[in-house]
Amino acid sequence: MLNWLFKQPPADPPRLCLGLMSGTSLDGLDACLAEYHANGELHILDTDSRALSEEIHERLERAVAPDASIKLAELLAIETEYTAQVSAQCETLIQRAPRPVDCIGFHGQTLWHAPELGNTLQIGMAEQLAVDTGTPVAHQFRRGDMARGGQGAPLAPLFHHAQFARETEGVGVLNLGGIANLTELIPGQPVRGYDLGPANTLGDVWYRQHHMAPFDRDGAWAQTGTVDTALLKSLKTDPFFAKAPPKSTGREYFNLDWLNRHLVHHANLNAEDVQATLNQLTADIVADALSSEIDILVVAGGGVHNADLMDRLDDQVDPLVVTSETFAIDPDFLEAACFAWLGMQCMDQHRLDTTHITGARGTGILGSIVYP
Repeated sequence: MLNWLFKQPPADPPRLCLGLMSGTSLDGLDACLAEYHANGELHILDTDSRALSEEIHERLERAVAPDASIKLAELLAIETEYTAQVSAQCETLIQRAPRPVDCIGFHGQTLWHAPELGNTLQIGMAEQLAVDTGTPVAHQFRRGDMARGGQGAPLAPLFHHAQFARETEGVGVLNLGGIANLTELIPGQPVRGYDLGPANTLGDVWYRQHHMAPFDRDGAWAQTGTVDTALLKSLKTDPFFAKAPPKSTGREYFNLDWLNRHLVHHANLNAEDVQATLNQLTADIVADALSSEIDILVVAGGGVHNADLMDRLDDQVDPLVVTSETFAIDPDFLEAACFAWLGMQCMDQHRLDTTHITGARGTGILGSIVYP
């Protein structure tokens, strides 16, 4: 008769969140709908990926070029059109959601990342996105970290720890986007993560220069080439690779101009040999960075579809190489999931510790919330 006194209250249902990402490769918009559980874990329910319109892609390419000169009116027009495309994508997932979405984590599109200046620029009008979707939006995740003296990136290691950390094994999480970044999750040690250097960004621009296509699908062209050891050695002399963490970078540093400066002394190489060498560069910088305490290397990002790059990586590193699919997260949506998670941390005003990741001087809230 008194059993009702001892009944446990029902667990709070997981909240719903959206995560949005468009990376340095400018290859499209990735979004995921996820459940955020009370223990901090995230379970993806639905995803959407779509290409940027040809017009906005071309305008963004011009805007992020190292020698770009852009009028403010043009920049605002780009941001407005970019936000409209993001809003349309969010509406698609919101309409398919089983219940109202609590928060959108919106990274925006990086135009320039300058840790040496203590500043960074991501476009995307969060206020408009909140109004369009009727949903709170967390945005500008990097700047709070930079205000505390951090690099502002990478921020994904915080999410990686929540999703992938194991009690008895060292786990590395490697994102192969435009830039390669690595998280090290070693039991008993602080979470560490940092940018390694180029992944897809150099190979994509080199491929576009020689083919009427955005990227080397499956790494097929690179597989026809041979690594040039002299060029590889030249590329690896860049001081960024030897720089100790914390460190972050982007296509404002690693771009076609950077590559062409090294190619001046290797002008007779076949184009496909350069492509193969760029893939080998990525594999080498990953292998050079990996701690001997890493047992499993979890790989995500667009680079997982590059068979040539993945084969070179598997040959270069000692740990077992798997994709994030092994942990039930689609490799194409790991970064979107990260910003869904970061959005919920911001929504709940959780102070996050990036001291061992970005070099920030202390913990703090990442991002700001705008409401519809």
